[in-house]
Amino acid sequence: MTTRVSMVMLIPLLAAGLALPAAAGPRGGCPRGTKARQANVKKGESLAAVADRTKTKVQDLKRWNRLKSESVRRGQNLWYCAPVFTPGSVGSCNSGGLRGGVNLDADGDRQGKGFVLAPGRRNTFGTPATVRHVKQCMARYRASHPKGSPVNIGDISAKDGGHVGNHASHQSGRDVDLGYLTKPPQARGFFNREATSANLDVPKQWTVVRCLLDNRETKFIFASWTVVNALKAYVSRNRALRSRYLKFFTNGVIQGDNEHLTHLHVRFRCPKGDRMCRD
Repeated sequence: MTTRVSMVMLIPLLAAGLALPAAAGPRGGCPRGTKARQANVKKGESLAAVADRTKTKVQDLKRWNRLKSESVRRGQNLWYCAPVFTPGSVGSCNSGGLRGGVNLDADGDRQGKGFVLAPGRRNTFGTPATVRHVKQCMARYRASHPKGSPVNIGDISAKDGGHVGNHASHQSGRDVDLGYLTKPPQARGFFNREATSANLDVPKQWTVVRCLLDNRETKFIFASWTVVNALKAYVSRNRALRSRYLKFFTNGVIQGDNEHLTHLHVRFRCPKGDRMCRD
């Protein structure tokens, strides 16, 4: 049985400026990615003013609330559909931003399992997925090499994304720089030693790269030709590795260049379901 509110009950509410009863929810429901909310009409507000305040459209408010006109009253509750805030990547890595970035160094101690950061490094924010991927591979590296030097981690993105230092990328929380594992190792937290055919610690470096390749969300790994050739030779000599990983050196995932002499540059794919992200 439907309950109806009489005018006798409404008049005191109107006089006191209290909220008027509203329908059970927005007519037609809210679209995916939004959530039903209510706005109370303030004194002197028009429907257009409510639409502006709730960042919606007048015609939507009318439809959601079964209104036949744009007339509203003080205290009236109006349903509207508001976007649900979810962390994620916005735009592309070269022209984008970061929504609700997660800090790799949340506790500020400049280190984690298998990795360290330089003092003062601030651009350590990424999508939740990026931070999770990095931590997983660093933990796998530490498990495989308990006494190995930690991996130096460089920039990911600024807290809200956008341009970072001298980088053309690193704008949307999906890029991360990882220092090479050399003998002797780079200074703690810094990319101060270039990788060469003589000093690259190939088994340790392969542990990191292998973990990244095992992750389907890894889109690119940029590295110097010296590192690419050393890793490719290492994989080619091992039959088990060759059958599974050799393809990554030719299918565009691992890309050699003459720029990344001190570190790997890793890029992850857009998080699944993130409609604002652009690969």
